[in-house]
Amino acid sequence: MSVDRQQMLETAERLNQQMADGIPYTWETLEQALSFVTEKRDRGIHGRICYFAAFYHLDTGNQEQCLKYLDESVRCLLGTDQEIHVARAYNMIGIVAHMQNNLSLAMEQYGRALDYTAKYNDKMVHSIVLSNMADAYYLIGVYDRAVQCYRECIREFEKAGDDSIYSRINFRKMLSEYGCCLLHLDMDQEAMEVYRKLEETGKSEEIIRETRLAANVFFTYLAESEGHREKAADHVRQAVMALEDMRQVSSEYDSIQNLLQYVEKTGNIELLQEILDCLEPKAAIEQNRSLLLQLLMLRLRYCSAQMSIEEFRQSTETFFHIKESSEMIESNQVMYMLELRKRLQAVEEEQREQTKKRNKLLYQSEHDELTGLYNKRSLNRYLEDVFEACKLNEKELGILFLDIDYFKQLNDRYGHGKGDEGICAVADTLKRIFPEDYVARYGGDEFLVVMTGRDLTYVMEHAELLCAGIREYKIPNEDSELEPWLTISVGGVCAIPKEPNRVWDFLSAADNTLYEQKKEQKGKVRFYQGEGKYL
Repeated sequence: MSVDRQQMLETAERLNQQMADGIPYTWETLEQALSFVTEKRDRGIHGRICYFAAFYHLDTGNQEQCLKYLDESVRCLLGTDQEIHVARAYNMIGIVAHMQNNLSLAMEQYGRALDYTAKYNDKMVHSIVLSNMADAYYLIGVYDRAVQCYRECIREFEKAGDDSIYSRINFRKMLSEYGCCLLHLDMDQEAMEVYRKLEETGKSEEIIRETRLAANVFFTYLAESEGHREKAADHVRQAVMALEDMRQVSSEYDSIQNLLQYVEKTGNIELLQEILDCLEPKAAIEQNRSLLLQLLMLRLRYCSAQMSIEEFRQSTETFFHIKESSEMIESNQVMYMLELRKRLQAVEEEQREQTKKRNKLLYQSEHDELTGLYNKRSLNRYLEDVFEACKLNEKELGILFLDIDYFKQLNDRYGHGKGDEGICAVADTLKRIFPEDYVARYGGDEFLVVMTGRDLTYVMEHAELLCAGIREYKIPNEDSELEPWLTISVGGVCAIPKEPNRVWDFLSAADNTLYEQKKEQKGKVRFYQGEGKYL
């Protein structure tokens, strides 16, 4: 790896660690990273930096810029050695759609993210995505499916043992949402187990502070289910205090919805008004119009008796103004999200086509076009590796060298088409007799079989089966001086490689044994018996 690329990777890892430690980014830091790690210098690592830029914009409430950097991130990550990270980008697109209450699009993006976590066995990110998917199921009221997702997430989080602050915060938030979901299904005993886990994981002041809203919303529902109304009210107040301390609330959408649902259900207008007074200015600063509309609607519905005529009129005008502009903006956002989805699908399709082409070229570079067997180029690389492995582990290495008897006469009499038929017949028989061994076309009418861990008896028996199998095709070869149909001759060797053996010693042993057999009598099998001539 070049020093230059190593430095770019280190830049990405520093930003990743900063995220894991819960340390906020500055835009200056990200700008420096983006100017250093450009797409031209390294497309994949640039895609990772774009993801961190998207995270910054999501954290500061700029969803439009967040989506633009996510678009760039996915496009650059796909098809590179950094593609494992694309699941995180798809997950964040799902989060933005989730925050815009576009749950069907969110679920689609979460599904794409899960596909890539499965492809790369990324269990930690898989847990995070599944947690977000569980939240979406919870919001639409599919509680049983949400519970299944939460349970799988919890198992994976606990098994992974990631002790970073970022992961522990996410874990506690997920536990809180899981607990609320259980209570909706009247699964009180399991909810108490969640309560115990929250107590166990609430040891750090920073983690408690960052999860105070989610945890207290769950504690509210738990106290209510036990009939402790005063205790529930105390937890609501704790949740409100947590809201007051937050600089941005959009990321706490699910917990806020649970809190509003509880207060609305209990009819505590004074408490509801306190929550609205806290949330409205924050939602306005973040330009979270959907949340702001919901809050204004609750204020007009439940708090109008406490409002003056002028306050009511002003709130109503604000509501309809935001609603009108919001509908237009949300329509544009939906169109943008749909266009983004379309572009990303096109990028994925292009990457799939490129992968197919690469795989095809790789296959062609390693396989013989006529027979589909490995070619000589691939064979040479394989032999070097397998020889060293057999020598190290003291395993037998078996090699069969074979060619077609009187092949020139076959071509001269019947034409090259019949010659190709004979070559394919040998290849098909080799595939059938040696399905788990390495078989290659060495060139022309010559073939090679490489076996590891097979004893001499196995290798000799299968060499005889090969000769018999070729005869069964009854491919005419009337100019053969041996038999009136196609036959082969085989030279073999089977031994444990030892110093000072080299792989070419084994090849020479098999090749020369074949040559000696053909001089004596074609159509037969002979194995190398020497002690030092070739080995």
